[in-house]
Amino acid sequence: MENKNLTSKVPSKGDVIWVVRMPCYCHCGIYEGDDSVIHFASPNDSKIKEDAIIHRSTLAEFTNGSPFHVKKFPDEKCFSPEETISRARSRLGENTYNLFLNNCDHFATWCKIGEHRSLQIDLLKNVAIVTCVSFLIGSMIIKQSKKSGKNKSYISSSQTP
Repeated sequence: MENKNLTSKVPSKGDVIWVVRMPCYCHCGIYEGDDSVIHFASPNDSKIKEDAIIHRSTLAEFTNGSPFHVKKFPDEKCFSPEETISRARSRLGENTYNLFLNNCDHFATWCKIGEHRSLQIDLLKNVAIVTCVSFLIGSMIIKQSKKSGKNKSYISSSQTP
């Protein structure tokens, strides 16, 4: 994943850290310090999203052997590291996971800058919009092309003696 807002530095307290889980998905959490990450996921390696809960893990458990990256935000938008961690701790035990409305990215971004949003879901929405617009434009072009083709055949057949 190429992103100028991601670095591979050692995390500091209050950093948002990302780890690539699949080519199109990153898992996010808040680095609490002392090898601890607060994140929204299913505990104990469960893959069932309905079991997801905001909880603590070690950095090794969080990364599961994959490299992690620190997500950078504009300094003027960020809470202090202490406030970021306090916000994360205030939601420990929450279990209202929803892939599109309340996922690990929503959680980490809210803790860091106070915005309940997911950069990954925003990207997915943009891709969906571009795909729909492209489909509509393509459909209009095909429709116009067919219409123009019918007119040409009508004109040429009406002009023949």
